[in-house]
Amino acid sequence: MWNRSILVAHMGLTTKGTIGAKTALTLDESVKRVQAIADAGKSVNPDIIVICHGGPIAEPCDAEYVIKRNTGVDGFFGASSIERLATESGIKNQAEAFKNISK
Repeated sequence: MWNRSILVAHMGLTTKGTIGAKTALTLDESVKRVQAIADAGKSVNPDIIVICHGGPIAEPCDAEYVIKRNTGVDGFFGASSIERLATESGIKNQAEAFKNISK
């Protein structure tokens, strides 16, 4: 039986997009906080799976930036970064395509 815990290093409300949080940590501040959370979690359970989420970690390049600058962080938990941001850009692009139809 698989019995591992997952710890989400949550950096706050996701920024970016039309309704994203207006204030947040920087990516570099998030790197430090994610590492501190990962270290704390692994000190209690060395087998814990640590993933990062939220705040300025909104795009794949943001997640890569944080993950590559930390040790013991296994990945990214996507929520609005996957569904809301993708939907917003898709809707905007589609609306612009209709708007740009010429007669």
